[in-house]
Amino acid sequence: FRELIEILAISRNQKLPQPGEEGQILELLIQRDGEFQELMKLAVDQGKIHHEMQLLEKVVEKRDSDIQQLQKQLKEAEHILATAVYQAKEKLKSIEKARKG
Repeated sequence: FRELIEILAISRNQKLPQPGEEGQILELLIQRDGEFQELMKLAVDQGKIHHEMQLLEKVVEKRDSDIQQLQKQLKEAEHILATAVYQAKEKLKSIEKARKG
């Protein structure tokens, strides 16, 4: 756009405008506007994709947090069960000793 404005400024400073030059400049402006509109559409689309990615990242973070919490609970349950099994074995040993004695 800067180039086109410079061309317009130069052509206005000239005493006699070139025939057809204004039409060419208008064509260039229309072409550049079309390119700009395409780029704006692409930018909007990329913005939407970026927003969706951010939402998905939040979902993933939440799921990771849930998984970590479940893993913690499973480790606690494993520890409790291991302790209970150990105590049960010890109790069985003491019952066995009592019977023999």
